[in-house]
Amino acid sequence: MNSFLQLLFSSFSGVVTEKIVGVLAAIASNHLFANIYGARLFGELQFALSLAYVVGSVALIFSAPVIAPIFGKHRRLRHMVFYHTFRLRLILSLAVMLVFMGVVAVTMPSSSASALTLIAALVLTVEPLALGSVMAYAETKPWVITRAKAYASGVRVLWLLAAAHASVGAVIAAFAWPLEACVAAVAPFSRYRTLAFSTPKAHLGNAVITRTLVMRGLKIWPAIAASVIMLRMDRLLLGMLMSKADLGIYAAAASLVEQWNSVGTTLALALAPSMVYVARNEQQLRLRSLKLAFWLAVVGIFAAIACVFVGERLFLIVYGPQFIAGVPVMIYATFCAVATFADAGLSAWLVAAQRYRLIVTKQAITVASIAAAPFILPRSLMMYAPATGTAVSLVLFWAVTFGFSLHHKERA
Repeated sequence: MNSFLQLLFSSFSGVVTEKIVGVLAAIASNHLFANIYGARLFGELQFALSLAYVVGSVALIFSAPVIAPIFGKHRRLRHMVFYHTFRLRLILSLAVMLVFMGVVAVTMPSSSASALTLIAALVLTVEPLALGSVMAYAETKPWVITRAKAYASGVRVLWLLAAAHASVGAVIAAFAWPLEACVAAVAPFSRYRTLAFSTPKAHLGNAVITRTLVMRGLKIWPAIAASVIMLRMDRLLLGMLMSKADLGIYAAAASLVEQWNSVGTTLALALAPSMVYVARNEQQLRLRSLKLAFWLAVVGIFAAIACVFVGERLFLIVYGPQFIAGVPVMIYATFCAVATFADAGLSAWLVAAQRYRLIVTKQAITVASIAAAPFILPRSLMMYAPATGTAVSLVLFWAVTFGFSLHHKERA
């Protein structure tokens, strides 16, 4: 228990440091962008970024959940997996980005929205380089990613401060987001660049590794794509149901909660290799993932209670009084995030056990719930709909999953 708590504290301290820097970056990016360029352009930017991430989910066939369980401990095996994954990611990411930018240039009229969408598409170029972060987690070096993201947040701050000082347009200022993504990916990747560019000594297993990556990727990709859609479809959906100014207020609250939700995902990704993936059978996988989910839920509950007392003050520091309507949305979504934290731990079991159908089922239910929630809740509560749909779907899914498992065990 002591070793686990030590690992949890080490990972959590790194993530907290990263998120503190992220909040400081949000003060510069969201506050400056929204106040200088207005809530409408801020809403358009959030809509463009969300659209780019959803389209970019096509290139996530070879993402971390596919790669991490097969990295193994052997240095040569890691080299071969890293080498082939990098090339597969590079080809697929560039193809998706070029097609997306071509469609935007042809179909969208020339406007600030189209320009912001083209800039947001540049985020897709960093997907091959993000492989360095996966390797850093596999080698239990979370601080490598923490430092990289801290540097990236600093770059975004400096870019937007320079843009504000020079009084340039919103299009130039929007380059801060793809630039931040690039810096965050380059630093960890530089540590392992020789694995990407030097040919592995063993050639006999190349075809097997490539085939394994493709087969695992195609099996789990629907769930990964659904998770991206689940994360971004709130802005896409609400952007079509409300004004861009209201979308900007919602995005202000959602972006902070989104950063906090990523703490649970990051902790699960950092702890799963030593906490869950080392299990020897299905029962151990389930028990270890339950333990991980419990501790993550405790972290989420503590944060939700703290948000009640200090959430409004922090929110107004970041965004200012003109966004005060987003305060209750942020507090409510933080309580709903407890379910997301627990889900991050439980999902490690599904990934390790290759329960891809359950993963896809969970994501499909969540996406459907988010899509339906704005039409079920009253229009005055539309901003609360995405968080409600996510939390309710996750609780119901895991209740049914474990209920069915216990029923099956009793009958056996």
